[in-house]
Amino acid sequence: MRRRSRMLAAGVFLAPALAMIAMFTVVPFVQGILLSFQSWDGVSLDAPYVGLANYRFVMHDTEFWGSMKNAVVFGVVGLFVANAVSIVMALAVHRARRGAAFFRTVYYLPGVFSTVVVGVMFAWFLDPKIGVVNQALKAVGLDGLQHNWLGDPKTALIAVAVVFVWYHWGFGFILFLAGRQDVPQELYEAASLDGAGGWAQFRYVTWPGMSHVTGIVSVLTLLSGLQIFGTVQVLTNGGPAGHTEVPTLDIYQQAFQFSEYGRAAAMSVIFGVCLIVLACVQLWVSRRLGGSTDSRAEKGS
Repeated sequence: MRRRSRMLAAGVFLAPALAMIAMFTVVPFVQGILLSFQSWDGVSLDAPYVGLANYRFVMHDTEFWGSMKNAVVFGVVGLFVANAVSIVMALAVHRARRGAAFFRTVYYLPGVFSTVVVGVMFAWFLDPKIGVVNQALKAVGLDGLQHNWLGDPKTALIAVAVVFVWYHWGFGFILFLAGRQDVPQELYEAASLDGAGGWAQFRYVTWPGMSHVTGIVSVLTLLSGLQIFGTVQVLTNGGPAGHTEVPTLDIYQQAFQFSEYGRAAAMSVIFGVCLIVLACVQLWVSRRLGGSTDSRAEKGS
């Protein structure tokens, strides 16, 4: 009787949350899948079923698959470059004896800006005529390196990737710093007594101790890179000539500019499945690496 009362009370408290999840997550998700088999312009009341026509169009759409390649580039850059910068900054701030609070604020500062503010700010920095970057190169006598960073197909993707790294390193930094502070100091003292140097302490103490945080940050950063939207839209809007196009921007343009909601839904389904698969693979790899580093640490101890 008492157990039944507890379950009833739990159901009463969980019901509002479950209703909200069903209304705003499950129902739109199912509607999106159904829409991917329809042809709808967003206005008319008639949305005929077209079978797999939208999926066939997407599978042969070279622009969409080109945008997927760009998304992979942003994901890889975020996973390796942004995380590497974040963990170096976190370890440096943890060791700093003076100014740690100042550097914590400065390093995390990019993360508080909105993507629109970041895009507008770096569009001005990288402007070929009045941009700070080209003006700084001219001031130090490197006029030959001045460039139209966002307008040249050879440098546009790199320039946007650099902005992405700058914008996201604060997120990884704050989590890596928290993970580093959770590693017991006694392990470092024991490692020092065993004669372990700085690199050995990082390899056998710091890295295993931060493996779980690293796994979480890696997954979130990878998904953030793959789902990049606002920064690209403000900086280049997918240009020049689609060289910085990403799937989220392509889906947005198909739906709200070309009124092809069925094709946009099909793109969303394919893109969502790819994200789920990549996230599962990333979690599996992180757990494997975390388990192997933990076992090495146990053997070392």
